[in-house]
Amino acid sequence: MRPEAAKDWLLDLAAPDIANFVRGNVREGTGSQFRILQSVRGVSAGYFQVLRGALHFTAHLEVAESVISLGGGTVLAVDSVGYPIAVEFLKGEGRICLLPPPNNIPADRMGAALVKVITAHFNRTGQVDAPGWAGEITVPGASIHDSQIEELTRRTEELAAQITALKEDREKLLGYVRLLFGYGKAVLEPAVRSAFRLLGFAVPEPEEYEGEWDAELRDTQSGRTALGEIEGSEGVIDVDKYRQLLDYIEAETQEGRSHKGILIGNGFRLLAPDAVERQNQFSEHAQRGAARNQFCLLPTTELFKAVCAVLEAPENEVLKAAIRESLLATTGPWGFARERGTEDTSISNQIHQR
Repeated sequence: MRPEAAKDWLLDLAAPDIANFVRGNVREGTGSQFRILQSVRGVSAGYFQVLRGALHFTAHLEVAESVISLGGGTVLAVDSVGYPIAVEFLKGEGRICLLPPPNNIPADRMGAALVKVITAHFNRTGQVDAPGWAGEITVPGASIHDSQIEELTRRTEELAAQITALKEDREKLLGYVRLLFGYGKAVLEPAVRSAFRLLGFAVPEPEEYEGEWDAELRDTQSGRTALGEIEGSEGVIDVDKYRQLLDYIEAETQEGRSHKGILIGNGFRLLAPDAVERQNQFSEHAQRGAARNQFCLLPTTELFKAVCAVLEAPENEVLKAAIRESLLATTGPWGFARERGTEDTSISNQIHQR
C-alpha cells in the first residue's frame, strides 16, 4: 500500500466511495514486518506467497478492521501496531486490492504474483463472499486446532526472529572482508575500528572525541593510547596520510598527551590479498617517516589475518593482548603470522615485524 494510492484517478473512477474512504484514512509509515491474518482467505493470498520476503509497506489505514468490514472490505494483513496494510474491497463483479509493493524484484516474479491474484479472482466467480455476520456463526470442531495454530504461529515468529539475528551476526562477520578492498569513511574506516575493538582495544566513534583523526585506540590493560589514520588506495600508500597523522601526534604532544602513531593502509586494494604489490603497500617516503617518528605501518591485509585468528579463538585473551602489545611496540610495517602446530602460549614468536 502506498500513500499515493489515495490520489490515483483510476481508483476515483472505478470506486469513488472506496477512494474517499482510503483517502480519509491512509497514513504514511514504512516497514517490512507485518502479519498476515490467518482467518482471512482473500484472492491476494497468492501475491503474498510469491513475493514472500520482498514486500515492504509505505502506508497503512488508520482505522479499525470492523470499520473496513462495514464498508465491504476485508483486511488481509496488519503492521506490528495492528493497522491494516493490505485490504481487499469487493466492487460488483470485481475487486480492488490495496497491497504492499515489492522491493527490487525481477519483472517475471511480479508478473507471477499478479497472475496468482487474477486467477484466484476468476476461480471464485462461482462463490459467494460471506457477509460480516457469518463470522459469528460457530461450527462444531472448526476451532479444534486454534490453540495448535496459535502455538505454531508463535514458534514461527520466534524462529523468524532468531534467523534475523543470525543473519545480522553473519553480515557483521562478513563485513571484515571490507578490510581487503574498502576505502573511505563509509566503508573502510568503520571496518578498521570494528577490527580494533575485536582485538580488545577501546575504540570510540569519531563523534565521541574532539580530534579529527580516523581512529583513537586505548589499551585498557596498559593504559597506552594510539591515534590512527586510515587510507585505502588503488596504488601505494604515500606520505599524505602520514603527514596528517604526524600533525595530530605533534599537536597532542604539545598539549602534554603522548600517543603512538599508527598509519593503517589498504594499498593496491583492487588486487588480490596475495598479489606481489600487496607485500609492500607503503611508499619509501612513508616508511622513512614512520621510522623517524616510531610510527607503526599497518596493512589492512595483515589486520584481517589478525581478525581471523581472534575469531578462530575468541576466548584467547593472551592472543589479543599479544597483538595489541605488538602493534603499540612496532616501528615500521607490521605483519601477522601464525605458525601451524604452535601453541598459543608461543604467540610472541607468531607476531612479528617485517
